[in-house]
Amino acid sequence: MIIRHAKGTTSKQGRTGWPEGTYEDEHGRDGFAGEASMLYRVHPPTRWARIEGNLKPRAMDTLAVEPTDMADPGGVPTRILYNDDVHVYVSRRRAPMSYYMRNADGDEIYFVHDGAGTVESDYGPLTYETGDYVVIPKGTNYRIVPETPDNFFLIIESRKGPTGFPERGMLGQHVPFDFALLQGPDPQPILDEGSEYEVRIKRADEWTSVFYDFCPLDAVGWTGNLCPFKLNVRDLRAPYSERTHLPPSTYATFQCPGFWVVTFQPKPFETAPDAERVPAYHRNVDYDEVVFTHSGRLMSRAEDQGAATLTLHPAGIHHGPNPRAFEGAKKADRMDAFLVNIDAEKPLRWTEAFTRAEDPNYWATFSDQLMPVTP
Repeated sequence: MIIRHAKGTTSKQGRTGWPEGTYEDEHGRDGFAGEASMLYRVHPPTRWARIEGNLKPRAMDTLAVEPTDMADPGGVPTRILYNDDVHVYVSRRRAPMSYYMRNADGDEIYFVHDGAGTVESDYGPLTYETGDYVVIPKGTNYRIVPETPDNFFLIIESRKGPTGFPERGMLGQHVPFDFALLQGPDPQPILDEGSEYEVRIKRADEWTSVFYDFCPLDAVGWTGNLCPFKLNVRDLRAPYSERTHLPPSTYATFQCPGFWVVTFQPKPFETAPDAERVPAYHRNVDYDEVVFTHSGRLMSRAEDQGAATLTLHPAGIHHGPNPRAFEGAKKADRMDAFLVNIDAEKPLRWTEAFTRAEDPNYWATFSDQLMPVTP
């Protein structure tokens, strides 16, 4: 049983009708699904003067990352964030892999930010295009074969278990997508002998190469429920409420041990007079939150950050709308954006590649009273 109290100046219910002169601050557990209280503050909790320590909000330009696979067919993606459960990589492959990959560390979710081509695998070929999620199960032999000169993948590696889907409950089986939309490959064996083929196996982030005198993708058929598959963000159909702002968990796409993948999609803004169109301030105490901008911008930002911007908001420190976002949302009819959100239970660490591409002033963009100052 949930016992709810209301003390002092509050709205009648959360996310609607904030009292004049206040800012709503959500203090909740388990993302947005657990126990929660709304505090109504006189000042935005992100109106900080300075931050000392590792919980500072961070942002980076992933287009500034140049993995070795960008210039070398034998190159590999660059890791930017990681913990025990999830690793996040950037790949910008321009030419077909000169080897076949087998990841023994975990499933891989390839988000195709830009490009088109084919994923060749044990199970057969699977074409990809911009906006696709391509899920490759742990242990699959595969090769990326681009058809366009510029390809950009955000790769999300699940280290502790398979890629699954959130429970849908009362939403039913057709929201946010019908499972019939998932596309898997048909077998198309490559029956070539006499040439040398390399299979690179990654285990514990170390590489072993196995060489064959025939193509390892020689399966003539398959049966079962484990295979690569793809889903495009254009096919997602998230719930929408006219009267209240729905939490990010509403848009969950994948659920993996230790983290979630959420896809923010274009949607009309709420029209009820007392509805708030931007999210409440929150400190998200159980998850580190990563947002990758595929297109457009999140409603809580007052300006475009640019495509391929990636932000990290560590658990425990506030984040939320820029003060100018409130007025900006009132003037717009809808949010036109696709964003990939990763919510990780364990603290994420960043690599040198992340730091080199980082915007040192991002922490200051949450308050218009502050002039960005490079530390």
